[in-house]
Amino acid sequence: MMSNNVNERDIPAEDSHGNLLEAPYSIIWRILHGISYLIGGLTFICGSCMYFTKVIAEYDQALNAGAWFYIVGSAAFLIADLQDWFYYRIGLFIISKRQKENNTVSNTNHVDKESKTCSDRYRRVQIDLNYLASILGSILYLAGSVLFLPKYSDDIIAGDVLFITGSAAIYLSEAWKIYRLACTSAVDPNDTHFHFQNIRHNLQAIFISFFAGLGGVFYFVGTILFLPQYTSTDFSENRAAALFLCGGIFFSLAGLLLQYRYFCRCNRK
Repeated sequence: MMSNNVNERDIPAEDSHGNLLEAPYSIIWRILHGISYLIGGLTFICGSCMYFTKVIAEYDQALNAGAWFYIVGSAAFLIADLQDWFYYRIGLFIISKRQKENNTVSNTNHVDKESKTCSDRYRRVQIDLNYLASILGSILYLAGSVLFLPKYSDDIIAGDVLFITGSAAIYLSEAWKIYRLACTSAVDPNDTHFHFQNIRHNLQAIFISFFAGLGGVFYFVGTILFLPQYTSTDFSENRAAALFLCGGIFFSLAGLLLQYRYFCRCNRK
């Protein structure tokens, strides 16, 4: 789920202006990636609202609608994460033709794709694993959402476990991205040490990952509290739904900030 060594969601500019954190995203790429992530966040908000006891009591299709909102949102998150990985795959698998024709990957991730050193190989593996962790989280969300459908009510615990595991994968992946951002210099590609000044240079990218990570944390806690043994009263059920709603809001904030980075910031350049 979200979805970076130099958090690629922080790189919307068409030209670099000498900043190593800038890379060429096409307008189509930005539209698909940004809108997919925002749809994921907004549908998670809608799905969360369906789990409040008052909504369930007044709308007999609430649980079915909630599950479908989560299915659509999880699929949207997965599209965004796959798009991230497909664009920047440089470590464990293959290098795209576009990446061979220019130096985008080297500049963006501060990794020389031709380097044979153990250090650069290790950094390439880190980048791919970070992307794959986000993809794993979205896949687990999607599988868990399907099991939230009322017709699979006998498997609701399995759905909860998948959602809990997916949430953990997402917030750990986003925390890893924040750490890598703090180790990425905007001016020196050879400096990969942790510096607080790098946080200032990458502030908006860090907020994107921070909000996405918080979304994962709220769904992690909320889904644990949604297990049958913790939802014996209306209050406990509404408590879990409220945590879901907070998670959806933070995912949506990350999506809105992506829109700003991809479009508002670009238009000012």
